Amino acid sequence: MIRRLIYTVVLLAAAVLTLDAQEADMPKRGKSAGSPPPVGGTNPAGGKKTLGGDKPVGGDTPADLDASGAPGALQDTVFTIPDYNADLPTGSDILRQDVSLKPVKKFHSTHMVGVRYGVSLATAKFSPDLRPGKVLLFNDYGIVYTYYNDLWDMLDNFGTQLIARVGHEGFTTEYDVPDMQYTVAEVDLMTNLRFNIKSFRLLANVGPYAGYRIANNRASGEWLYTDNRFDYGLIFGGGAGISMGPFEFQLETNYKWGLSSYFHTYYYSDEYWLFAFPRVFLFSGTLYYKF
Repeated sequence: MIRRLIYTVVLLAAAVLTLDAQEADMPKRGKSAGSPPPVGGTNPAGGKKTLGGDKPVGGDTPADLDASGAPGALQDTVFTIPDYNADLPTGSDILRQDVSLKPVKKFHSTHMVGVRYGVSLATAKFSPDLRPGKVLLFNDYGIVYTYYNDLWDMLDNFGTQLIARVGHEGFTTEYDVPDMQYTVAEVDLMTNLRFNIKSFRLLANVGPYAGYRIANNRASGEWLYTDNRFDYGLIFGGGAGISMGPFEFQLETNYKWGLSSYFHTYYYSDEYWLFAFPRVFLFSGTLYYKF
C-alpha cells in the first residue's frame, strides 16, 4: 500500500515538471499561444472586453506580430519603397538644360524690275467660223515690275505683276476677210504665284489686260470704220526661273484670251454680224533686277 502511494506521488511530480518545461518553451500572451481566445466576457490577459467573442480590444495587433505570432518581431523591420521617379529630371534639371530653338525664318518684301522679249503665235476665234490660221509674230517688248509681299513675315510666294508692253496679234483665213496683223500697246495686271526650290522658281500667272491697237499691216496703214482698236481680256499661264544673286531670269508661256473683237459686228452688214476674238500664245523671257 505504501509502495503504491509513493509510486503515485512520483508520477504526479514528473507530470508537473513536464508541464512546467513545456510552458517555459512557449511564447507568452497572458496565456499559452495554443489556448483559444475567450468567447465574450473578460480577457484574462488585458482585462478588457472582447467584441463578439473574436479578438480582444487592445493588446497585441497583427502589426505587432511576425509570421510565427511572436509579438514585437515586425517592429524592428525596415520597409523600403522603390522610388519610380528617381530617373526623371527635376524642375531644376530642366531649367539648367540648354534649350535652343531655331529662329523662325522671316521673309522680306521683294521688288523686281525687268525687261522682257518674246514672240507670239496668234490667231482668232471667228463667229461664224472662217477657219482661221495661225501666224508667228516677233518683236514683243515689255517692261515688267513684280512685287512679292511678305505675307505674315512667313510666306513670300504671292506677288503682283505689272507689265507695259508692245506686242502683236493677227490671223490668216481662207475666206474674203484679208489676213491681218496688228501692233498693240497694252498693260497687263496679274497675280503671280511662285514656288521656291532653292534657287529655282516655278511660276503661275493670271490676270486681266487692256490695250489699244496702234498699227496694222495694210499698205496704207489706214484704219477702217469697221476696225475695233480697243483690246481687253484675260492672260494666264506659267513658267520657271532661276535666281542669280541680285538677278533673276524667267521663261514663261502665257495664253491671251481676248474679249474684244478685231472688228465691229457690222463688218459685213447690220444684219449679219461678224466676231473675231484674239487668241494668242505668248512665249517670253525676262531678266530681272531685285531690290
